[in-house]
Amino acid sequence: MLYWRWFNRPRHPLLRLLLGALGAIALVGILTLGFFALIAFAFIGTIVALTRALARSHVAAVTAPQAHPAADHPRVIEGEFVVVDQHSAARQR
Repeated sequence: MLYWRWFNRPRHPLLRLLLGALGAIALVGILTLGFFALIAFAFIGTIVALTRALARSHVAAVTAPQAHPAADHPRVIEGEFVVVDQHSAARQR
C-alpha cells in the first residue's frame, strides 16, 4: 500500500500533543489574519464606494439636467430602425 511518508506522526504522546497544539495555534492565526484582512477590504471598499457616490452626486449637481422626450413616455424606445418586409427577408436566406 502506498502512502505519503513526508511527515509521519511521532509516537511519543507529549510530542504528539505539542504538534497538535502548534497546528491549532497556526490555524487560529491564519483565521485571525483572514478576519482582519476581510475587515480591511470592507473598510477600503466602503471608502471607495462613498467617494464614488460623492463624485457622482457632485457631477450630477454641476451639470444641468437634460430633458429627454422619451422620458415622458416609458413605453417609447428611442433609436433608429429599418423595416424589412417578409418577402425580401425570405429571399436573402
